[in-house]
Amino acid sequence: MSRQLPPMGPSDHGRVLLAKEPLVFHCNYYNYYLQKTLLLDDELGMEDVITDAACEVGYAVLRGATNAGADPQARLQMAQDIFAQLGFGTIDFSAVDDNGGTVKVPVSHYGRCMTMAAPDGTEFERPQNYFDAGFAAGALAAAYEKDPGAYAASIQVCQSKAGAPGEIQLSLRDAPKDIATACGQGHHTDDVPPPPAASNIDEPAVLEALAGLDLGGNEEGLIPRFGVMLTFHFANFYNRISFELHRRMGGSGLEEAAEMLLVNAGYKCAFHTFGGIMTSGEWDAVVKPQIQSKEDWVHGMVACVNALGWGVWRVHELTEDKLVVRIWDDYESTGYTGMYGKANTGISFLAQGGVAGLMNLVYHADVSQKPTLDEAFYEEIFEQAGGFEPRQTKCQAMGDAYTEIVAERVK
Repeated sequence: MSRQLPPMGPSDHGRVLLAKEPLVFHCNYYNYYLQKTLLLDDELGMEDVITDAACEVGYAVLRGATNAGADPQARLQMAQDIFAQLGFGTIDFSAVDDNGGTVKVPVSHYGRCMTMAAPDGTEFERPQNYFDAGFAAGALAAAYEKDPGAYAASIQVCQSKAGAPGEIQLSLRDAPKDIATACGQGHHTDDVPPPPAASNIDEPAVLEALAGLDLGGNEEGLIPRFGVMLTFHFANFYNRISFELHRRMGGSGLEEAAEMLLVNAGYKCAFHTFGGIMTSGEWDAVVKPQIQSKEDWVHGMVACVNALGWGVWRVHELTEDKLVVRIWDDYESTGYTGMYGKANTGISFLAQGGVAGLMNLVYHADVSQKPTLDEAFYEEIFEQAGGFEPRQTKCQAMGDAYTEIVAERVK
């Protein structure tokens, strides 16, 4: 299928940019558990944070699309193509103009695929398509060259509740809402090259094979791969919503609980995405023939991680009881620094969950036996004794040259 997209291409340290906005692969399980964490306390007002963060990146990517042309309808067509290509579903702007109107979302990742990730598979008590609403508002503002907060978005229908096509009402505000400016790559360290990978795994060959896969949205605008529903998502969207939760919990005495929940979303991501990759036909064809030891399962998955846009991961130390991963330009650090400046604590929550989750899969669950990656198996391996827990020892957002995550077995 033919879609018109903004310029997309690689950047240093494993990044992929779409009109200068960094993209990262994540699955519906991460999206579900992260959003569930954000919405635990209604008093935090995180629904607006999610919507505004989506508006921020939607506006930035469309305004940065130098090939979009000046016609608002052409720009909105590109917004539809972006939405579908990145795995968010299908969105229809045909009934809107510069005053707003009704946006249809016939297929929504945040509607349909969040339900698939929920443990009981039931409908939600509230809509889940806040991203869709914010993206629509930002895209319409960019198309008509208005302030990014020009339009208010009201969710009328969400697939997560009724299974029906989503519907979002956009209306022109009397005065624009203040929306943060997307930071692009953030604080990107071109002058600090990662060391070469050293293992039995041919990382360049793995990256080349993954680059040859079609990981764009299908005719429904979804990306079913590795047993999950992927999104090639905006890194700055994830960063904004995660860090705003952390900041809003500041001074409450619950910062540690918030951090644990954000790390837990990373565990879920590792279990389903890493586990799905390591039990896939693609893994069997490309990586498994190179594996000579148990350690090579870790090295092989780290090579795959370096195709996800998360930064460049390197295994610094590995035993059956401990993994030390160093990361250059982890997307959480680059985004935090670009948004808020220097951090005073480690903020790489996704990376922590990913590193510990990888060790749990390889050394605690024995993913080589291709187990069924369901909720019962998750509880069995992640919640029983002998698993791995992470801690962050260095953070690029704190001024370190790289981020370092240590995962150790709990005796």
